[in-house]
Amino acid sequence: MSDLYTCKINLLSALDWQRSGADIAKKFIENEQAWLDINHCGFWNDWKTDVFTLSTANDFGLAVWSIILDEDVFGYQASSPENYPNWGFSVDDENFFDGSFASENAITYEFTTEQKRILLQLKAFKVLAMGGPIIQTNKAMANIFGDGVILAFDNFDMSYVYQLLDSTFSNFIVEVNKRDLLPRPIGIEISEIRITTVSTFGFAEFDENFNNGNFFAGAL
Repeated sequence: MSDLYTCKINLLSALDWQRSGADIAKKFIENEQAWLDINHCGFWNDWKTDVFTLSTANDFGLAVWSIILDEDVFGYQASSPENYPNWGFSVDDENFFDGSFASENAITYEFTTEQKRILLQLKAFKVLAMGGPIIQTNKAMANIFGDGVILAFDNFDMSYVYQLLDSTFSNFIVEVNKRDLLPRPIGIEISEIRITTVSTFGFAEFDENFNNGNFFAGAL
């Protein structure tokens, strides 16, 4: 975040020229300045980093953002109530055609702090900037995932293809897609996610590997 939002207090600026040579008064203000730097500005600067700024937030800040954005990233799914009308499990298979599946046990799943940041940043981008051009989408993906991790391509048929260039995100991107958090404008569908696990033709920076790569059609 910009330094414009960094807490800075300069008490020495209140020391006028008449008292600038008053060592006792100057030392008192310097001590007050040191206390404020640690206890006031230190608190608010940490709060900005750990809570206000989504890309650097810690688990507490992410819990706040999870509530604000209505996106559960802390991985708990409660079991179904005992009287839940689940599919075909009643006596004589009652409710066979109009019920649903139930979860007998509570389910927990765990994301790393960085994965939580990615999920919530994707949700924030989806909420705030879903109608932007594909250039804006790819810029946001680079800011969220890092450069050279995932790219969006417009099929020009009301659909996007996402190309995952870093296979270490393969399992995680499945969860991202399941939550419908990959950016797409309203009315645009994601036709597929291609996962690249080998060096492909001309996809490196400055088109490196242009003459000795190969093509790869990996897709979810």
